[in-house]
Amino acid sequence: MQHTAILDGEHEDETFAGLAADKLQLRSASFYRCVFQNASLQYAQFADCSFEQCVFDSCNLSLAQLRSTRIVAARFVNSKLTGISWGNPAGVFSASFNGCVMDNCSFCALNLSKYRFTGCSLRDASFMDTKLAHAIFDDCDLRNCVFQNTDLSHADFSTSYNYFISAERNRFRKTVFALPEAVSLLSNFDITLK
Repeated sequence: MQHTAILDGEHEDETFAGLAADKLQLRSASFYRCVFQNASLQYAQFADCSFEQCVFDSCNLSLAQLRSTRIVAARFVNSKLTGISWGNPAGVFSASFNGCVMDNCSFCALNLSKYRFTGCSLRDASFMDTKLAHAIFDDCDLRNCVFQNTDLSHADFSTSYNYFISAERNRFRKTVFALPEAVSLLSNFDITLK
């Protein structure tokens, strides 16, 4: 593991390339317009940290813990983000995700209105009590995702696949789906197709 003391304190417009900091424990550090490239931060624990307008490109943050950590206008690109609970007491979370593996993540009780997930794997992710109004899931794998008590008004699933969403447990209003994947929604009804 590289010496990780370089991450302590405040950072602005810095690039951290090839950082190997698995199991890192970082407290009260702040990053503004920083870039993390090919960084390995598996099992990292971030407490009272701030990442504002940062880019995570081809990083591995699997099973990272975000305790009271602010994520503001961050971009995650081609990164592995499995098993992360994105909701945290800091209450500030805004990000975009492109080409990321986000299996087994929890987005419970977050306001993700107008969020965009592009080309992501979200298998077994949980969106319980989540606001996804106007969210776009573009070419995402949603196998075994849990949507419960979720506002899906105007959300767009037209290019995504492997989803099942209960009509009884969620709010639909002008939600966009496309065939053939939309056929899965028919299982919400007590009908027989021939």
